[in-house]
Amino acid sequence: MATPDLTPRSARPIAASVGAVAFLVYLRTLMPGIAFGDWGEMQTVPHVLGVAHPTGYPTYVLIAWLAELVPIGSVAFRANLLSAVFVSAALGVLASIAMRVGSGPLIAASGALALGAVGTVWAAATVSEVNPLHLLFAALLLHRCLVWAERRSSRDLVIGGLLVGLALGNHLLTLFLAPFVGLFVLWTGRRELLARPWLLLAAIAAGALGLAVYLYIPLAASQSPPLDYNHPTTLDGFLWLVEGVQFRTQFDFLSPRGPGEFVSSLPELWSLLAGRATPVVPILGAAGLVLLVIRRPGFGLLCGAFLLSGVYIWANYLHLEHYLLVPWLVLGIGMAVGLQGIADAVARWGPRFAVGHGRAAVGMAALAFAVGLGAINWSAADRSGDTSGQAYVDAVLAALPKKAAILSYWDASTPLWHGQLVEGLRPDVLVVDDTNIVYEGWVTRERRIASLICERPVFILRLVESDLAPTRQAFRLTPFETVRVAAGGPSASVLRPIYRVDPIDPGTCAG
Repeated sequence: MATPDLTPRSARPIAASVGAVAFLVYLRTLMPGIAFGDWGEMQTVPHVLGVAHPTGYPTYVLIAWLAELVPIGSVAFRANLLSAVFVSAALGVLASIAMRVGSGPLIAASGALALGAVGTVWAAATVSEVNPLHLLFAALLLHRCLVWAERRSSRDLVIGGLLVGLALGNHLLTLFLAPFVGLFVLWTGRRELLARPWLLLAAIAAGALGLAVYLYIPLAASQSPPLDYNHPTTLDGFLWLVEGVQFRTQFDFLSPRGPGEFVSSLPELWSLLAGRATPVVPILGAAGLVLLVIRRPGFGLLCGAFLLSGVYIWANYLHLEHYLLVPWLVLGIGMAVGLQGIADAVARWGPRFAVGHGRAAVGMAALAFAVGLGAINWSAADRSGDTSGQAYVDAVLAALPKKAAILSYWDASTPLWHGQLVEGLRPDVLVVDDTNIVYEGWVTRERRIASLICERPVFILRLVESDLAPTRQAFRLTPFETVRVAAGGPSASVLRPIYRVDPIDPGTCAG
């Protein structure tokens, strides 16, 4: 593969241009306000310096807190905008990686922009969440590995260690990337590290410094913020949160069933990949990754490990699509490598007239594909008109009587918290989520309702009607209001009734 004469400094404008173009597209399609579920939580927890659901995500919380201080639009908009920044930056880093492994500027830029137009990636860029930052950290780690392999600089090793620590502070998915990064660093720098073993200690110290971000969790919890998941002020509480104990029953990747789940999920994976990016991206990306392994074995294998670990986790943990962001990143690198291989083949073996223009033609075709993919996915990715979160908050808080309590489920609770804690709406309303039932020790919703029923008007909202069976046995439920709520995503998608809850015996609260 012919390597373009591009120094890292001369490649920076290309990477910056990719990031700028992607950011403008994401800005145009950005969700303008409040989201549901985890997305809504990440718009709120940083603003109140609270503690997020497991595993706490302190790196994201602190970065988002700083970003939300910038006076641009609403707090929810700023949080959404931060995701656009993270994904745009990751695409710029991808373009830089592609140029370092031999792709020309136009092909590198086109490959990065095509990845940015993939439905999964685009969706992550338009609403607040921790996964866009995880994508950026993965891109930065791959880039730093390349730089280390080329320069063997102690500075690069220390920066890499710090990135690993901060990435672990953002998402524990980094645990499945860091060992491969470590092996790559040890192998490519084995001579330098044997001669200067203190370099490893410096990298480990930098990683520990990054991990120190987890001190935020007990410090924040000690201040009793309004959103304080399980109040982790003790060591046991801290470990329960950070280790994600609550979700261990939901994944199989550490069990003997894991490989079987992986294999059985491959047809669904292919359908998803082709649906989000047409078959061109996964096929060309996989072919380019094979080419990368042949020509740069160490880095190619590192990329392959990132891809396989991400897909394996996706297959064994609820098939959460955002867990495929890092595999998409690797396919984007492979796509750029594959396109450059095609361009080089055209220039080398094509007809005489193609020798001087083959690379440019492939680059222009790749750019046209990126634009076309963007056009195909635009309508599905465009969240600019999605105000369903704000509409839900306004409708519920306007309908509830004074000092009401509403028992809700996670996706529908987080936007209500945002309305109260960020927008200052209806502080008299008590929002009781399923998580409150668990870590406040109520055991069942019915016990919590019984504690409130004589003090407040009580209401309940459930996504699944059958969840209300035990409540109907203990109380009288009357339809009160119908609202549009989310079902596992950041946007409202289904209509569900809110019920008023009253004692079966009207005299229960007498006197």
